[in-house]
Amino acid sequence: SELLRLNCVDFSDLLLHCLTIFKKNKEVLEIYQNKFKYILVDEYQDINNIQQKWLEYLYKKNKNICCVGDDDQSIYSWRGANVSNLLSFEKNFDKSKIFRLEQNYRSSKNILKCASNLIKNNKDRYGKDLWSQKENGEKIIITGFWETKEEAMFVSDEIEKIISEKKSLNEIAILFRVAAHTRSFEDRFINLGLPYKIIGGLRFYERKEIKDIIAYLRLV
Repeated sequence: SELLRLNCVDFSDLLLHCLTIFKKNKEVLEIYQNKFKYILVDEYQDINNIQQKWLEYLYKKNKNICCVGDDDQSIYSWRGANVSNLLSFEKNFDKSKIFRLEQNYRSSKNILKCASNLIKNNKDRYGKDLWSQKENGEKIIITGFWETKEEAMFVSDEIEKIISEKKSLNEIAILFRVAAHTRSFEDRFINLGLPYKIIGGLRFYERKEIKDIIAYLRLV
């Protein structure tokens, strides 16, 4: 009611109202069906049910659609993504074909074996056999931590071991799923005097809001 009063829409409304227009106005639907003769969808495992219906409306006239997705990478169910849209692709679209892209160009064989043995326990998946022309690579080490500070201490100790073997810092990288987790590592590296670079973002203490707060504290 507040959105109606303000004559505004949120992101969900943009999808829902578009679907409503397609349902009620065939002329508008036909305009967009003619505009999009070929439809390509990426990250198909992440679409929700409204987006699926929206695609089906656009598809019905020309029936040209190509979707790229991975049922094993469906992690957004908490925000409405429904992997069954991908798993039902052959039912939802006429004369469809499934192509499995199973060669991996990035990871070693040990990483692929580990990932495949873990993910095969999931239900509701097409299934695939990943393979690579790369070497077996080093064995994978899995370690669990209660908090990022503990993790930062473990990683920094490992880095110091590698450095003691006369390896260059340029050969060492830490991958983060969440950028916010860099803080504990940065504090640890600063305390140890280990130089580091943040790729694809700013160091925690170089962010504008952090520099402002530190400047205010210094002034006080």
